[in-house]
Amino acid sequence: MSWSILLRLLILCVLGLGHIGFWISLFNRINATGLHRLTIKAIEKAIVLICLLLPFVILAIESNIDPEHWRIDRWLPKFLVQGQLPNLSVLAYAYGLLAMGYGLIAGPIWIFHRPQFHMAHDRMEILDTHIENHLHRKNPHWLLGDKAKKSLKLPGNEVMHLEANTKALLLERIPANFVGMRIGHLSDIHLTGQLPDEFYRHALDWLVRQKIDLLCLSGDIIDEAQALPSLPVIFGNLDPSIPKLFVLGNHDRACELDQTVRDAMTKLDWIDVGQADCRLNTSRGPIVVFGNERPWFCRELSPGFSQANSDHQELRIGISHSPDQLHWAKNLDVSLLLCGHTHGGQIRFPWIGPIIAPSKYGSRFASGVFYQNPTLMHVSRGLSGIHPIRLGCLPEVSILEMRKKP
Repeated sequence: MSWSILLRLLILCVLGLGHIGFWISLFNRINATGLHRLTIKAIEKAIVLICLLLPFVILAIESNIDPEHWRIDRWLPKFLVQGQLPNLSVLAYAYGLLAMGYGLIAGPIWIFHRPQFHMAHDRMEILDTHIENHLHRKNPHWLLGDKAKKSLKLPGNEVMHLEANTKALLLERIPANFVGMRIGHLSDIHLTGQLPDEFYRHALDWLVRQKIDLLCLSGDIIDEAQALPSLPVIFGNLDPSIPKLFVLGNHDRACELDQTVRDAMTKLDWIDVGQADCRLNTSRGPIVVFGNERPWFCRELSPGFSQANSDHQELRIGISHSPDQLHWAKNLDVSLLLCGHTHGGQIRFPWIGPIIAPSKYGSRFASGVFYQNPTLMHVSRGLSGIHPIRLGCLPEVSILEMRKKP
């Protein structure tokens, strides 16, 4: 194979990857906006259609274009184009150069920003991982919806698996009395009626059994009004001695049940930190908890919590639905930020990892533990999603054990 053919193949690969990468980047970032979900879904469909059809549209235009006016050889010196460049139109070359430029510039940046390269491995230790596979088969009395049943026929679908893990998080600034504190973290419940209530309750019961000091839920609780009766079944009758905190997410707003869910969760002894930050007086000491549901719900901070106490004996925790609020947490001097929203990407490829993630950072913070001074951020893969598909991305609940970083 000649060098010219190899060069053309390389150019074609860069062009193709740049084309796909640009539209995937746009797809990810449109989901990070506060637009109404119906608007976002319409834009998503338009992005997918354009990504798939645009090359064919350009080829169709090429076959019908007037060679006397729009071919590239009309605009460039003959010695530059004669025998060197394909006889294509200005339109084809313009988009080709745009796609290649994006691929050459954004491609290396995308690789550099893979989550595996930015995980705070020096600030996290996996203490234990317990994986349960095919929970619907082990519990045949659990009732699944038709959509979930069909999706489970997809080979490798892990939507009814569960990873329950325990992680030690090493914090530099943690009061001595909070060393050893255990926080249960779960996210993205997405009650649609497709997965059984017992699946979610099974995960919550495991968290409560682990002798946790605090339980945090980082949004996207419900998607369908028919699932409202599931709230007390899943989130009620938990250990009353454990403070339970939650924020809402974009799906809670999209289904227009946000206030209904807030009221129901509050009646079940969960504390809504999405509407107001709070200070908890625990046996270990005071904990200030900040909630953030932006850009879907916006509010001002509660007065008096914006600055840390001078004695540094309080622990400052943030709960945000999206990891896009990392800079907000840093500005508030938050030591630990708990997030969800990205579902870990839902589909993860070997070596590459996740590609689709609804974040302004793309898939950079799809899941895991990340550090930007002074904030350590834990992004959960969540328990579910509106699309019951998980490939290489197990549903997750976590115990986070606070430790002092040497």
